[in-house]
Amino acid sequence: PLGAEAFLKEYYTTNAACRHKFCVNPVIPALEELPNMEKTRWRKGSLANASQFMSFCGKVLDYDPAVPLRNDSAAAADAVRQSLRSRRKAGLPVMDYEVANLPNALQDAVADFDRAAARRYFMHLSGMGIEAWDHSDPMQASAHPLRPCARSVARLVCSTYFPKAPAFIAEGHEVRYIRPCANSCQNYLESCGVECCDDSVSCAWGGDGEPGAAAARRAGPVRTMAVGGAEVLLETGYTEC
Repeated sequence: PLGAEAFLKEYYTTNAACRHKFCVNPVIPALEELPNMEKTRWRKGSLANASQFMSFCGKVLDYDPAVPLRNDSAAAADAVRQSLRSRRKAGLPVMDYEVANLPNALQDAVADFDRAAARRYFMHLSGMGIEAWDHSDPMQASAHPLRPCARSVARLVCSTYFPKAPAFIAEGHEVRYIRPCANSCQNYLESCGVECCDDSVSCAWGGDGEPGAAAARRAGPVRTMAVGGAEVLLETGYTEC
């Protein structure tokens, strides 16, 4: 019996006669990171505050993002502050530079995720056979024929690592992770002309919703592969915004 193999939907066709273009694994940038992102705790940030700690995604995002809520960074900062208070209370000197260099939980978490997003962007372009250094600043105007493709990769990666936060929630409040919109995924497929044959690439699958305008809904789940080679199973696809 085929068991699970009977209903698992592959992202890659086995038809050797078909035409492939940019059909890499994972075929959609940062696709395999979605389960990890949904396990992460998030809080609403503001683009003005968060972007100052971003060297890559700051130019890509155009909304107030959710930022990772890292207990380890916050605990480290609190521990240093408590140590400085104890020294002051004991009459011991506290230098100005020690106060200025206090750990910043927001800065550390945002900078870490931004670096991870930049790495994923460069890795995906390289996997597609595109010279990533020709597009080190994908939002910069360029006549390069692949600039729209590179820009769509950057937008999808950054919206995966920094999801859009609900407008009705105040900054600083904890929020749930919201997957990127299916139309952002579809824009990547169209801008880059991704072809994997047999309509094997889709942005929306699983769930009970009706197909959205952005992409045709296929049955789920689907599976892809992480950068390290581990298989990742995804029950549902991108959000139909």
